[in-house]
Amino acid sequence: MAETTGSSWSDIPVELAGLVLGRLPAHVDRVRFAAVCPQWRAAARQGNVPPPMPMLLLPDATVYSLPGSEPFHFSACTGYTGACGTGNWLVFSGEDGCFLRDPFTNETVTVPALSRVRLQRVGDESGDKAEYERFVVGEGKLPDAHKIIFCSPHLIAAIFNYRSRLITRIAVCQPGASSWWSVLVNAPQFVDIVFHQGKLYGLNCIDTLFAVDISVDHSTGDPWVSQIQQVISSVHTCHTIFLPDGVLILRVDYLVESRGALLFVCREIDLRLKGRNRDKIEVLEAERSRFEVYEANFGQSQWARVRTLGDDQVLFLCRRFCRSVNISHNEMSGDRIFFMDNDGYSKEASSTCSVYDMRDGKMSTALPMVSWKPGTVFATWLLP
Repeated sequence: MAETTGSSWSDIPVELAGLVLGRLPAHVDRVRFAAVCPQWRAAARQGNVPPPMPMLLLPDATVYSLPGSEPFHFSACTGYTGACGTGNWLVFSGEDGCFLRDPFTNETVTVPALSRVRLQRVGDESGDKAEYERFVVGEGKLPDAHKIIFCSPHLIAAIFNYRSRLITRIAVCQPGASSWWSVLVNAPQFVDIVFHQGKLYGLNCIDTLFAVDISVDHSTGDPWVSQIQQVISSVHTCHTIFLPDGVLILRVDYLVESRGALLFVCREIDLRLKGRNRDKIEVLEAERSRFEVYEANFGQSQWARVRTLGDDQVLFLCRRFCRSVNISHNEMSGDRIFFMDNDGYSKEASSTCSVYDMRDGKMSTALPMVSWKPGTVFATWLLP
């Protein structure tokens, strides 16, 4: 009698898998469903179910699904050191450098180590290795990758922070390259970058937007920065405002795409300095945080104030990941901003996930029982 091979769960027709998926009550369950095999992941994408909400990923790889669910441990995220500004790429540190990995698909892309940085002047293809060596010796430590974004299969961009000199550099490379190309820019510190409609843009600490032109070395395939041009001037003249009694107003800026537009989101936070020490910050009144949203008007080279995101739009913001998401009215209200209370400005204060309502300026807590202590690894969002 011939042996027969038992059927696999992956053999379930996509249509039937989609019916099962539609009966799952929480997005976390749908994530687990999609992680079983490629066929079930295809069903999750094709099924007639509401679009998933981003999930909150904590540094210990604990994941919470919004608008609310029991946490679960996402083992594919264990050991991540940072988040990528695009897709679901997470940053991991390896023996010979860094790599990006999508925890949902396990796709992996290698990137150069932070020590492998070659400096260049804008428009100069030839890197000056001697200048690079003198710079690193003067720093005494490696830069921090403030933000990394996967722009295309041929381009990865990043902001590097050199804290002892209070400067930033925009760096680019191709996946699998042996070194970054970091450009020297005569401009204030960059705080965010975004790849918008096929072009790289950078925002500096005084809210000025720059277009970053990328060229390619045809002999090596390496990208390099050929030009940086200011396209929109600043809205605010000062990023930090000091008030009496050790009180300050701190501005934290984000760039995010929303329905084809480029938005600049400014969060103002009321803080108090411990003993008037700038290195030790505690929250004075978190509920007094305020948000202003602007849209880039490239034709008039200015920021245009936005009063509403729309009833079907929600922004999810954090230091390394920003996303605009279409939402279902059955799941949550729109015209709101989800964000981390302590988004890296304090090493002592705990952080929670909060929500700002654009309609009335009120704040609430998205996950009341969830808090974490920020460290070298930041919490971020995942979009299944």
